[in-house]
Amino acid sequence: MKSTAGKDRAIHYAVFSTPLGKMIAAGYKNRLCRLEFLGRKKPSAILKPIAERLKTEMSGGKSPILDETRKQLKMYFDGRLKKFNLPVELIGTDFQRSVWRQLTRIPQGKTVNYGKIAERIGKPKGARAAGMAIGSNPISIVVPCHRVIGKSGDLVGFGGGLWRKKWLLKHEGTLS
Repeated sequence: MKSTAGKDRAIHYAVFSTPLGKMIAAGYKNRLCRLEFLGRKKPSAILKPIAERLKTEMSGGKSPILDETRKQLKMYFDGRLKKFNLPVELIGTDFQRSVWRQLTRIPQGKTVNYGKIAERIGKPKGARAAGMAIGSNPISIVVPCHRVIGKSGDLVGFGGGLWRKKWLLKHEGTLS
């Protein structure tokens, strides 16, 4: 894909291991724009839609944001980090971004349900729409969609798999 911007405007990405499996991290203009469990998808399948939307190219390798993401994730998984401090580029609709910003306000050790997220963005009847936005969260863990649970308190919906959601909530001290 031909870039319309300079190399500094490319999407840089790296794949690295975590206790929950491989993750892909991507940065754009030195902001984290993607963090996802790799699973069966290839990096190009995950990043191509972002690159097309931003009209830029993908570039593997080092970048300061990827180095800092790796460092903070390691600290999180080691139990030494409770709140991420990473610049993010939330690529989505205005509605999605409003939902994702709300997710960043859920402190570690707490959970909320989909309806509460909808209320907090001023859409009290929008639990289903909020759920759709949460399901398309592009920055797993850092934008903590795993802290959103069903109204009944059940663990529901997590693109990385419910077993990972359960692990993350136990790791954060929310579940025993």
